[in-house]
Amino acid sequence: MHIVKFIETTEAGALNVVKTFQAHIQVDDLIIFDLDFQLRIRDRKTCVEVYSRHIRQQGVDIAWLPRGSYCLDVGLDDLVLPAGNYIFDLLAWSKANGKPVLHDQADIDGELKEPRDDPGIGQAQWRITSSDKNCDISELSWNKQHSDWFFRHFDHASRVIIHMMLDDSPRLRGKILDVGCGDGIIDLAVYLRCQPELLVGIDPFKGFERLPEIIAANHLPEEVLDDAGLQFKAEDGNSVPYPDNYFDVVLSWGSLEHIAGGYRKTLEEIQRVLKPDGLFFVHPGLFYGPVGNHLGEFFDDPFIHLKISPEELQQRLLNAPPELMDRAGYVASVEQYWQWYTELNPISVDGFEKELRAMGFEPWRVAVRNTDLVEYTPALQEYSFTDLATSELYLSAINKKAG
Repeated sequence: MHIVKFIETTEAGALNVVKTFQAHIQVDDLIIFDLDFQLRIRDRKTCVEVYSRHIRQQGVDIAWLPRGSYCLDVGLDDLVLPAGNYIFDLLAWSKANGKPVLHDQADIDGELKEPRDDPGIGQAQWRITSSDKNCDISELSWNKQHSDWFFRHFDHASRVIIHMMLDDSPRLRGKILDVGCGDGIIDLAVYLRCQPELLVGIDPFKGFERLPEIIAANHLPEEVLDDAGLQFKAEDGNSVPYPDNYFDVVLSWGSLEHIAGGYRKTLEEIQRVLKPDGLFFVHPGLFYGPVGNHLGEFFDDPFIHLKISPEELQQRLLNAPPELMDRAGYVASVEQYWQWYTELNPISVDGFEKELRAMGFEPWRVAVRNTDLVEYTPALQEYSFTDLATSELYLSAINKKAG
């Protein structure tokens, strides 16, 4: 990424000369992540910094940009400055392996003939747009946020795994396995962000075959799938086709609860192929929590599966018009939803922790999300506070098996 041109867009000789800057940015790589632009103002005579602000500090999160040309406008209408001569610096940053990387910088000399003391918020204003007609920044996932399926996986899930739960570990540059990779969106994001030696996503249902279609719909260059280090295979987690101690990291996002017949064998396979002291990240669906039944598209009551019989639940499901969620274009039948429900493993936080500890997984980082309120009814009295109130569990653990 580099700054092609950095210009002042107000007329010279004005009372307050510098009001707006415009920078033309070129992204040469296929994709660049976690962009940040910094405006720095220095006294031209002393070079002492009098102001510094990042676009991220203004709440603008440019999670990624595909290859192309962009225009960055920086407005100073609300910025309070004394009269004087200044150097206005623009610095272009991104992140790699959790650390900031400076790509380019440019500067402009400017003079304020009279102090700018207009009342205002006292900060520069930022706006980024695309110069390419075929790329509308408003259509990129990070502008859509959590209402968008692609954002929830490509942006949110990958950041949770890499930064929050695995702390940008150097092991993420080694060999990674994702068990139950689904459509492969998370794997693609982790691979592009971390550039590991190898990332293999396995899933017997081959949802990853739709990945080319998904990335095209979300404005990613098709070449992001060309790297041989990213692989997808229609394999089962109960029989992982790799030797012992092969992977540095194993991931499982929302998959263990879906393994028909139980996930114990899959956990054993994960531990077998994971190196001693390797990292295991897991985000299992919690059956007793408010989203654990995976039937939220059919029922408003999050605990309905605990309140009525399976027979009544099935009948009501088959007759309930679903409010289908955005699943990157995939639409399932009502019968499939019922099958998936009947195959769910009843995972709870306490029970899952005991299982992992008994196998020799040492917890490293854990995060839970709780529901605001559980309304206990007679049908829920047999269930624990923890099970009902915990909506999500995120866990990273260290494989403490013998070498």
